[in-house]
Amino acid sequence: MKPFTEESALLWATGRCAQRECCRQEIAKKLRDGGLEGDIIERLLDRLVDENYIDETRYARAFVHDKLEYDHWGRIKITQALRLKGISRNDINAAFEEVIEEEHYREILCHILQTKIRSLHFDPNDREETYKATQKLVRFAASRGFEPELIFREVDDL
Repeated sequence: MKPFTEESALLWATGRCAQRECCRQEIAKKLRDGGLEGDIIERLLDRLVDENYIDETRYARAFVHDKLEYDHWGRIKITQALRLKGISRNDINAAFEEVIEEEHYREILCHILQTKIRSLHFDPNDREETYKATQKLVRFAASRGFEPELIFREVDDL
């Protein structure tokens, strides 16, 4: 990547933010990688926020929607990813309230559990094999970031 000037950085950042939702941290990293200094980066980021190119609440909503619908992540994993990107807890909670409907969220968990159970080869009449399969399902759903209480409830229903 060739070094940015302040003008070229602004053009690049506005183009990037117009194409897709970005958060401050993503743009700041790219600008640092482009050789800009901290005070210039902060000034550019403030301008992008003022001109509504960067809106972290909007970014959080888009991120939650995409990770839930396309990657089938649960709340825990989505929250961790957004916190790593520097998104505030209030923006994350607001995004969850706006985007996630409880029934749909449970349907997604149920769908990924049903898909996973098809890949497990076990005899449902063998208690030990059933126990091992249940543990695999629980670990799988937990690795996707779903809440333990919800996982156990859905696994019991299966």
